[in-house]
Amino acid sequence: MKTLITLLGKNASFFLPFLLWIVGGALLQAYFTHEELFLAINHAHTSWADIAMTGITYIGDGIAFAVMLAIMLAFRKYRLFLSAGTILLLVTIIVQIAKHYYNEPRPALYFADTATLVHTIKWVHVHGSCSFPSGHTTTAFAMFTFLTLICRNKIVGFAFLTLALLAAYSRIYLAQHFFVDVYAGSIIGTTSSLVVYTLFHQRRLKSSPEVDAEPVIGLT
Repeated sequence: MKTLITLLGKNASFFLPFLLWIVGGALLQAYFTHEELFLAINHAHTSWADIAMTGITYIGDGIAFAVMLAIMLAFRKYRLFLSAGTILLLVTIIVQIAKHYYNEPRPALYFADTATLVHTIKWVHVHGSCSFPSGHTTTAFAMFTFLTLICRNKIVGFAFLTLALLAAYSRIYLAQHFFVDVYAGSIIGTTSSLVVYTLFHQRRLKSSPEVDAEPVIGLT
């Protein structure tokens, strides 16, 4: 518990804004309906944003996480690779079980009778099922939470959270998910990453008491 609190304090630039996101997201869902939240975000579109969001959404793709893992291997950061790989495996299992258990319709299928309400992009394939939770959002938050924890420069936490939120936003903009999907995904991804990192960190401290922190990467 002490280790977890210490990590949260050291990485306040990520976790304080994340807490605001959790509270704000809960309030939005309390005051607005499932449909209203989706349509408000999805309808705020422009031609340049169509292109931007198409690219940004790949931040949460599994390939982005795999690239991070490959870089860790290339630099022989084996402990980081093992903990990051565990995080990816955990969130993948959680998301896939939840997706198939709930099997919620995605916006395109949900609004099938009034398809003109949904803004879609012609070059983006829109899925119809297994909406909850958002896998891209979960992966993005898991990855950027982990990067925040291992980076020496803690100021970058806010930038990492911003990128994760942009990935979440893109999923609604592209009509792939509802707000609740990305909201749940952000919680799953962040929590999974934090818990796994904390467990690995505690194990490292027990084996090497003189070590104050997990090996980190420098972003100055």
